[in-house]
Amino acid sequence: MSALAEFDAGLDALRAGRTEAAIPLLASALVQEPVHALAALNLGMALMDLGRLEDAAPHLRQAAAALPHVPEVHFRLGRLAHLRGDGEVARKGYDAALAREPGHVASLAGLAVLERRAGAKARAEALMAEALLHAPEDSGLELEYAQILRETGAEDRAAAVAEAVMAREPGLGQAGLVWVDALVASQGAAEARLRIEAALALDPLSAARVAGLASLIETMEGGVAALPHWRLAEALAPEDGQILSGLGHCLWRQRLHPEALDLFQRAVRLLPNERKLRVALGDQLFRVHRFAEAATTLQGAMRDWGSDYRAQATLGLVQVSQGLHDEAIAAATAAGGENEMLLRLCGIGPYHPELADAAILREVADHLHDALSGDLPPAVLPPREPRPRLRVGFLSPHFGTHPVGWFTLAGIEHLPRDGFEVILLSLGERAGPHAQRFRDRADRWVVLDPSLGDLPLVERLRAEELDVLVELGGHGLGGRVRALRHRCAPVQIKWVGSQSASTGVPNIDWMLTDRWETPEGFEPYYLERLLRLPDGYVCYDPPAAAPEIAPAPWQRRGYVTFGCYNNLAKVTSRVLACWARILEAVPSSRLVLRTHALGDAPTREAFVARAEALGLPRERMDLHGAIPHAELLAAYGDIDISLDPFPYNGGLTVCESLWMGVPVLTLVGGSFAARHALSHLSNVGLPDWVTFDEQEYVAQAVARAAAPEKLATLRASLRGRVAASPLCDAPRFGRGLADALRRAAQAAFA
Repeated sequence: MSALAEFDAGLDALRAGRTEAAIPLLASALVQEPVHALAALNLGMALMDLGRLEDAAPHLRQAAAALPHVPEVHFRLGRLAHLRGDGEVARKGYDAALAREPGHVASLAGLAVLERRAGAKARAEALMAEALLHAPEDSGLELEYAQILRETGAEDRAAAVAEAVMAREPGLGQAGLVWVDALVASQGAAEARLRIEAALALDPLSAARVAGLASLIETMEGGVAALPHWRLAEALAPEDGQILSGLGHCLWRQRLHPEALDLFQRAVRLLPNERKLRVALGDQLFRVHRFAEAATTLQGAMRDWGSDYRAQATLGLVQVSQGLHDEAIAAATAAGGENEMLLRLCGIGPYHPELADAAILREVADHLHDALSGDLPPAVLPPREPRPRLRVGFLSPHFGTHPVGWFTLAGIEHLPRDGFEVILLSLGERAGPHAQRFRDRADRWVVLDPSLGDLPLVERLRAEELDVLVELGGHGLGGRVRALRHRCAPVQIKWVGSQSASTGVPNIDWMLTDRWETPEGFEPYYLERLLRLPDGYVCYDPPAAAPEIAPAPWQRRGYVTFGCYNNLAKVTSRVLACWARILEAVPSSRLVLRTHALGDAPTREAFVARAEALGLPRERMDLHGAIPHAELLAAYGDIDISLDPFPYNGGLTVCESLWMGVPVLTLVGGSFAARHALSHLSNVGLPDWVTFDEQEYVAQAVARAAAPEKLATLRASLRGRVAASPLCDAPRFGRGLADALRRAAQAAFA
């Protein structure tokens, strides 16, 4: 096909709305005739309309050089810069288009948006009004105009404009959102809601009005109350990108990630030039463990729109989950500000082979503390005497089947009822047998919407009039520890839940710990005071349905099998190098790994390449993705020795391995996260499985593998040993926890 024929076919595809199909035709025409300026222009516009901004840029520049008289070329270059946040270049492009076509509507609108964001509201209003003279019923322009009116104080006019758009296009979600914003600004949230509900009574099938109500309810009451309204709006307008985005974000905040992912995928197809949607899509891919796709999506978003802190922060979490520690730190550094500090302190730093040093983590905590203290008003709690029966609140998103649940449930259940009033503050509703046990112990079970802002959350927590507040989420996903900087209770304690280092949060008084996690002399590494329990800092609640311990696999295979069921974030290059030395020294031995990331094919192949480069042969590794928990427990029957990763040790995986009869070899570091296994192994009487440098770690693994009969003997006795140890002694742990909480309260009320 000739260049002209392909160009014409490409234009036909564009006219028919088949943008994807037009791109190869226009690209082929341009290859055949590199100077075909119209092919370059249309190809650039098509790529831009699909959100492929970086790919579009060279074609648009080529067209601008050849067609300087065409206004659309200059507008497109201006719009490209606008989307990428370069207002100065954007303005030049819009001005150039208007110089060639004074009534160029899109350029007038683009300038109006720039002026609005610069605070020149009167100029913005005049430009948008002029654009509307040329396109009087363009809904997008009218809604931009309504937003400008609202910001200039003309809320009633703004609402009227949005309402006129809804009357014409009842399925346009953006109209409903703008309408609600204007009503709230004019009348307040309560009055606005009454007006919206009255309008819906007359027009119940208006997707725009339903979306507006959903948005308002989410602001007033949270996502749980809003979700049915978002779902109705989506049912009424399943092809509206803004409604899909609203529902997706609501699902995201309720941690309904698979469903949210579908919504964001659909929304991105409809609104390909929305940066926030593309980043949100990357985040959801991460949450469902599609790590390689998540990284590609986030990197593509930054390639097209430029770097931003949220995309970089999410990319850092994706990369550390793939075991790419240096890349993750680079992303954290690019994120900058508080995000960088949080990632270095919690999400990435404690996993990094060099940056997990306790002194480095304390330095980061100090910086975060300073940042969070800057605008902190003094906390004023009503003075009161401590109650004889302490009112203790536990705040968590994880009161259920979760590591936090398994480590805290038995201890909370055994707090003496006559001495403690237990308030469980659940960030979101929870179901299942573990959640029911938490409810049964609670004197009050309070469900808090996880989408609440910090200050509304603080108000709710203060209303409970707690003596002690124990936070169980940290800086991890769903955790709200930063809200506690506003002082919600006289005593505030950090325990479990992303407990990897000092929190860096002002007004956190204590960290609940033990003598192995933080022995005497470790105080300088923590901003919080160290509240040591007499045994371990957690109490493991073994699963009642755990299968019986399987015979030692070496007995049927004739060789020793090592294993690790921790996430790849914990498997550093130094860990891989040690494992390679162990396999080399133990002929015929194998290594079994199981984790979510290994179920993601591109991540798995990249991991294999890294492992082989460090001396771990592919043929001696068995790599598996995630499986249901009961099957995971049974899979410990496949290994003889668990190799704990470092510097971030296993926590729950150590306890589960021991319960299933598999001893754990660990290497201890200085940070909190680097001492979890030390605490658990010490509590069950296995301190001889603890090492303190890499040479000893390798030597011990080799020596243990050389005595498989001893492994079999230990395997047969290990569950009984663990069950009888302080690690699982809930009444004993409950007494220790009660004493520690009383000590902290007495120090505050003295």
